[in-house]
Amino acid sequence: MASPLLQSLIPYLCSRYNSRPMSDAVPLTQAVAAGNVDAVNAALAAGADVNERNNGGQTALILAVIFSHTDLVQLLVQAGANPRLRDNLGLDAVEWAQRRGLTDVVDLFTNKIRVPETPINDEKSRKWLEGVKQRIQEQQARQVPVVPVVPVVEKSVVPEPEPKPKPEPKPEPKSTRKRCPKCGAIYNSELVAYCAHHVVRLVDADEPLLFAESTQTSQPIANTPWLWVFVLVTVAVAAFTGYLITSQLTAVVIPDSQTTSAQQQPRSFLKGSPVAAGDLAGKSIKLAEAACPVFDSRPAGTSKTVNVHVKLDKNGKVYWARAEGGDEAMRIAATDAATNSTFSPDKLRGRETEGTITYTFTP
Repeated sequence: MASPLLQSLIPYLCSRYNSRPMSDAVPLTQAVAAGNVDAVNAALAAGADVNERNNGGQTALILAVIFSHTDLVQLLVQAGANPRLRDNLGLDAVEWAQRRGLTDVVDLFTNKIRVPETPINDEKSRKWLEGVKQRIQEQQARQVPVVPVVPVVEKSVVPEPEPKPKPEPKPEPKSTRKRCPKCGAIYNSELVAYCAHHVVRLVDADEPLLFAESTQTSQPIANTPWLWVFVLVTVAVAAFTGYLITSQLTAVVIPDSQTTSAQQQPRSFLKGSPVAAGDLAGKSIKLAEAACPVFDSRPAGTSKTVNVHVKLDKNGKVYWARAEGGDEAMRIAATDAATNSTFSPDKLRGRETEGTITYTFTP
């Protein structure tokens, strides 16, 4: 559907162009907008471009669709007009026809033929429709791709060979070598079961010696002096580390809260007077003033004028602001004040607007 503004302008443009006499020198777009068939034929006969455009990028075919000149649409299509050319709005003739609700024109562009539901008594028209249907069916039959039939060749199934059973591992022969768990003496005989010196049962010579059995003559770990040396060194290191931590904590000076708060308080404030410039001049409802705190650390010679570039929504509220000039405190104060300013939506004509608010800071 066309916009209400375009629908209100269509009768006026039609009456305006129909009331003016057309000549051979009239451009093709103006002749189509006026709906003058003779002028369109004259322009095409004079060699006019059938895809001629106006200032809005709309072709003669798009204008014929917008003004609902169905006879001119058929005439331009027969003359070779391209319905897929787009105007400055990004719409082509087919989309314009869909918006205008011209189903016959859409069918003409898409090469569709609507068959009337009422029976046709005219024999000539009936034969013509049957011929059209037959041509459409032939075109559809030619467009259907033919899939070649590939014969399926059955593959011979080769039986997989049965897996061969894995040979079971042969048990290793049991060793006949034995030893005494106390003295470690080796005996190579199956008949001997006890040690001749300690009278204890012999074990397999390949088994690992137990710690208690192999170190019977060694001194216990708890009786060695190295354990006590390690314990003393650990205790000394821990005590020295604790002393260092305690001395560092006692050396920290906690500042006085009253002195810190007194230093952070500003000495005075600078007031920033706002002025809207550019497209925002005279359209403000409220321009918020800026208040900039003054500290002793303010650099000398800092500019006292800050320009805040703002963006407004359709309701006249600031949703984006960026400040330039001055120092950081001035820019922060000017940005906060600019975001609290409001403008008249009526004066902005209900659209988003950009502009600049200048803040001049004075004591």
